[in-house]
Amino acid sequence: MSTSNDNVNFIPDIFRSLLAITIGILLSKYTNFSFNFQIPIIAFGVVTTMKKFSIKIFFSNYWWISFFAALGLLFTEIFRENILAFAVVTFAVFFSCFFFSYKHPNGIRSSILGYSFTTIYATYSDKVVENMVVDIVLVTVLGGIIGWILLLIFPTKEENLGVKKSQREDIDKDIFHIFKITIIVFALWLAYMFFDIRDTFFAYATLAGIYTNLNLEKIHKLSFLNITIHSLGCFLAIIFSFFINGISNNPFIFAFALMVFIYPMVYIGYYGKTPFQKIFFFGLIKAIILPICLYLTPYGDIVTKASTRALQITIILIFSMFLTRFLLFIEGGTNE
Repeated sequence: MSTSNDNVNFIPDIFRSLLAITIGILLSKYTNFSFNFQIPIIAFGVVTTMKKFSIKIFFSNYWWISFFAALGLLFTEIFRENILAFAVVTFAVFFSCFFFSYKHPNGIRSSILGYSFTTIYATYSDKVVENMVVDIVLVTVLGGIIGWILLLIFPTKEENLGVKKSQREDIDKDIFHIFKITIIVFALWLAYMFFDIRDTFFAYATLAGIYTNLNLEKIHKLSFLNITIHSLGCFLAIIFSFFINGISNNPFIFAFALMVFIYPMVYIGYYGKTPFQKIFFFGLIKAIILPICLYLTPYGDIVTKASTRALQITIILIFSMFLTRFLLFIEGGTNE
């Protein structure tokens, strides 16, 4: 049976997406910015969600992480000597984010990520968090510039490039329900504040992002899906590292090999027969980008670090699955 995608030529869009990812990853590998993996992710997001580059849409989609990272730094400085007040303010920030998550789910995920990043890392004396905030702004701008240039050189004829803006009209806005979700994420934030477990930060970020759905049944199901996507993404990044290390570190060969490697995923993301295929493969691409950007370096141990990342995410999301099942049992909810 044919679908609407059968009559649409996505080849130019696929090529533009491949360039966005490849140029972004290359740029991230030759810079030392914090959150440098955001360069290809933002560039990829721009070329897959915009018909023409719009500065208004760009800021609407991507300013959140920078603003809340700066807000987290501000609150850290204000409440550095009063941890109780800091905790109360942080709880209020998280609650507000979850309460308004139905309006802009992707932005709220970025908000929690940015705020948590600076507030958690500011507790360590070996990190200059002010520089990290500047880096976050810079990588956001760089990703936007790459996307803007590619849309300018290779304009698209299709409004919908495979990813639609999330619709959240069905979200449960019950205050008590949001309060419970906030407590869970806030408790994890406290654990990161008091214990030196920052190396698992992105596992926390993954979990916090899932909880912006605010639907326990959906959170429960998304936990397993995210385990699959992130574990497979880390595994494929390791496979790619074996492949590229055996060929050359030449940037041109690296770029060509990367485009060949991710092409099948981008292709299915555009031509997928179901929305799930599109979501899964675009999510898989993002899961591959992070370990390649962070760990695939001449002196990096991508095998150990990517495997550890996959294990950390798996453990914390399995914990999430048990927790959500327990909460659903208490509420009398059902899971399939």
